[in-house]
Amino acid sequence: MSGDDFGAFTRDELSQICIDATVSTFDAGVRFDAANTRIEHRSVTPEWLVIVPARTGDFDGRSLCTIGGTPSAPVLEMASGSISDLPEEQIQRLIRGENEGGDR
Repeated sequence: MSGDDFGAFTRDELSQICIDATVSTFDAGVRFDAANTRIEHRSVTPEWLVIVPARTGDFDGRSLCTIGGTPSAPVLEMASGSISDLPEEQIQRLIRGENEGGDR
């Protein structure tokens, strides 16, 4: 997303909420790359798609969350950590609110 307008949230808050929600899905030594978090405004609620790059063992991974609400009361509809590839086509479907969790 261009710019830094994330509603009531900051970039760092959205990244940290997603990291906190997904850290347990990775090995203990996981390293998150919050500086390269991708945040997309969705056309459905919750309104933010947050993708945080991660490195776990010898694998590149990512945390993937949909977040709404407010910084003091965030609402997570989806939170997952994965080392499988996430094609851009799937990211676009998530932005549109299509096929969330339907084919796992």
